[in-house]
Amino acid sequence: MNQARESILKNIRQGCDDEVVKSLVDDFVVDDLGESLICSFINNLESVAGTVELIPNDKEIPFVIEDFLQRHNLPQEMVVDACLKSLPWPNKLRRAFRAAQADDVVSVCCAFAGIAETGSVVLLSSPGSPTTLNFLPDNHIVILRKDNLVAQIEEVWARLDAMPRSINIITGPSRTADIEQTLQLGAHGPRRLHVILVDRCV
Repeated sequence: MNQARESILKNIRQGCDDEVVKSLVDDFVVDDLGESLICSFINNLESVAGTVELIPNDKEIPFVIEDFLQRHNLPQEMVVDACLKSLPWPNKLRRAFRAAQADDVVSVCCAFAGIAETGSVVLLSSPGSPTTLNFLPDNHIVILRKDNLVAQIEEVWARLDAMPRSINIITGPSRTADIEQTLQLGAHGPRRLHVILVDRCV
C-alpha cells in the first residue's frame, strides 16, 4: 500500500474511539487491486457511465476519434489540446487548438494520470490545455497513456514535478439527480466521457 495512505489511515484509527468508523477505515484499506491496473480502471470507469477504448499506439488516436464522432452522429470538428498537434490528423477532422467556447461540441485533451481505484482521469491546466476543454463541450475525449495509470490517488501527487494552476480529477460524465430525483447526464458539464487508453508511443 502507498505509505502516505497507510500513515493517514493509521492516524485515523489511533485518534478514533468509534468502532464503526474504525471498521470503515479497515474496509477502505486495499493492499492491491486484485486485478491489473487496466482492468480496474476500465471496470471503475464504466461503473460511472464512462466509456473506454484501448489502442496500440498514439498514431491511431485520430482515427478512433473519427470513428467515435461517426458513431454518435457528432460534427467532425473539435477543440484539441495542443499536445496532440503533431498527430497524423485526417483533413476532414477540423481542429482548433484553443480554449473551449460555449458552442463547442467536442473536446480532446491529454490526461496526466488515470486512477485505477476510482476510474478517474487527472487533467492539469497549461497554456496548451486550458481547463475549459474539460467542462464546456458536451463530449469529452481524454487521451490516457497506459504508463500513466496509477493504483490510487496518492500516487498522482508523487508524480507531480511542480503544482500547476489547476488540477481536475474527473470521474465519469457530469450528472445530477436534483431534478425530480431523475438521473440527468450533462447537467453541469460533459454528458459523455470517453477515454482512449494508449498502449505506447511510437
